[in-house]
Amino acid sequence: MHKINDDLNMSSTFIAFDFGMTKMGVAIGQNITNTASPLDPIIMRNGNPDWGHLEQILKEYNPTTIVLGKPEVTSKSSEALMKKIKMFKTSLERDLNQEVEWASEHLTSEDAKEKLKLQRQEGILSRKIMKGQIDSMAATIFLQDWMNQR
Repeated sequence: MHKINDDLNMSSTFIAFDFGMTKMGVAIGQNITNTASPLDPIIMRNGNPDWGHLEQILKEYNPTTIVLGKPEVTSKSSEALMKKIKMFKTSLERDLNQEVEWASEHLTSEDAKEKLKLQRQEGILSRKIMKGQIDSMAATIFLQDWMNQR
């Protein structure tokens, strides 16, 4: 259950993670402007984040809630990934004392690729789209959806 702010002046910050085995997309959002933005992805090693780097991000942004992308489980490999994501969620909650909520990440990677391609065409992005950018844009998309539904 997420915290509800009755006081409109109360600022809440949210961080979203799009968990992947090689890179984890990261996005930041806040309720005052109701906008989400991508951050640099976190490099994963054997499906594990650099916990020191992750804790540094959490300390810097001090999120009210972490929003974790929940993929559809459609195969053995997506089932194995979901198991890793659930372990990550448990570590965030238990070890780092964070409030974590799920958000559907269905088709967000495809949407992210399209958004980044448009940004390149419009001259907003000047270089080749990197894999980590797609992950962080996907996290931005599902975080924005999650914030819009609050």
